[in-house]
Amino acid sequence: MKPYIWCLSALIFAAVLSGPGYYYRINAQEAGDKKLNIKDEFNELEITGWRIRDFKPYVKAIQELEKLNKEYSENLLKLAIDEYSTALGILEDMENDVIKMKTANKQKKYLNERFYWQEIDRKNQEQRQVAMKKTEAKMKAVTYLTKSIDYLDQVRAIEIRQEPRFLNFQARLFQVYVSTQYDLQNFKPCIPLLERYITLSDTTGKDIWAYKYLASCYGYMEKVLAKYKHASGDEINLFKNKKNRSMLQAVELKFGIDSPHYKQMQEIVQEDEKKSERINDFK
Repeated sequence: MKPYIWCLSALIFAAVLSGPGYYYRINAQEAGDKKLNIKDEFNELEITGWRIRDFKPYVKAIQELEKLNKEYSENLLKLAIDEYSTALGILEDMENDVIKMKTANKQKKYLNERFYWQEIDRKNQEQRQVAMKKTEAKMKAVTYLTKSIDYLDQVRAIEIRQEPRFLNFQARLFQVYVSTQYDLQNFKPCIPLLERYITLSDTTGKDIWAYKYLASCYGYMEKVLAKYKHASGDEINLFKNKKNRSMLQAVELKFGIDSPHYKQMQEIVQEDEKKSERINDFK
């Protein structure tokens, strides 16, 4: 047998005999290293067995308990502020655009207008364009404001809800939401927010604008129910009384209970209530 063939055969034979044992020793060594790593892991960490990344509570009480977590509430508050900031940016951009539109319209020269009615038509068209711009922006803003309120209502941590930053933000959010919805003539959704707003603090409870908005929204509901055939007199009178109380409250805060303005408003309210009584007598 030639020498090189003999050497090759010897190498193959040695590999066959020692191969499995060799790889077994290598695998055993790697497994031992892994065991040491796992042991070290248990020595370093207090708890490592809970795999909570995908944990979802089945019991609703546990879900509610987790929502009381301060970190959870902080994240919700941040989300609410982000949505509010987006809405405010939309409204501010709209106001700047409206100013630019009005300025541009004033600076234009309308030499082709020969008759007065042409000027009236042009101005009406300009007003429609401005109104459309405002409506579009406010509708978009309401979407973000609604999301912001939803996030804010989910904040459960008491220590956060009692912080001045939370209370101030909540009041400002309600103000922007109500005034924007009111401008869109969405009066009904303003009522529950306004009723919550005046109970937030002593300051919001004495906010004249809150009662002005409330009086208008209650008056709208009163008028709608009066046209509805199946509405009862009690339902109509409920909103009438709330409207009148809100008007009196607004005048009292503005001028005082002993002012002639308050007495005049009292007379208007009394006449309104007497009118309702006379109508009910004929039913």
